[in-house]
Amino acid sequence: MQIRTLTIAAILAASLGLGACSGDDYGKTVEQGRAVAFGNGQVTFVKDSNVDPKKYPMYENSIRTYKLPADPKEIGPAPEVGNLIDVDVAKKEIKVYINNALETMSVEIVNEQKGVESHNAAVKGKKFPMVNKDKGEVTVYMKKTLATFKIPSSLASNDEAFWMIGDNVRVFTKEEGVARRFMNITKTNIFKK
Repeated sequence: MQIRTLTIAAILAASLGLGACSGDDYGKTVEQGRAVAFGNGQVTFVKDSNVDPKKYPMYENSIRTYKLPADPKEIGPAPEVGNLIDVDVAKKEIKVYINNALETMSVEIVNEQKGVESHNAAVKGKKFPMVNKDKGEVTVYMKKTLATFKIPSSLASNDEAFWMIGDNVRVFTKEEGVARRFMNITKTNIFKK
């Protein structure tokens, strides 16, 4: 009787363990990136192939569009969208979303300040990016760096909305193109208690 009870208990424990490991309610695949479009029940973003938040994002020319979940409880805050994907001050390059593709362009860096904390008077209470059409410059604050670059001549006719930096978003999916859960990483503090 005791052996039979232990055997049943072991089988039950194993089956529960396998059941817990066999699948995730929210998806087998997680993708994230910088939002470029949001609305009409879907989100479009430039994929970040580096999902480790401690490492620098690696935006690639992979534009992903997902249908949002049917259940509103599975949809986080609506993201800000924009065409400016990344600024690499060291390489003097910007990445922009144009014509459904990611383009890398060389820029002239006019000013750069590293190690700028969010409470610094240079950035506190200000909304970035800041566009100065008269000077043809854009000032961004990213990764504790305050930098100003000259707008490339091929992009000079774009309005201020073009230079917005979209929020980082994440989708959990089991089916290609359909998100089971949508999360705005920029506006969601997952560590908040």
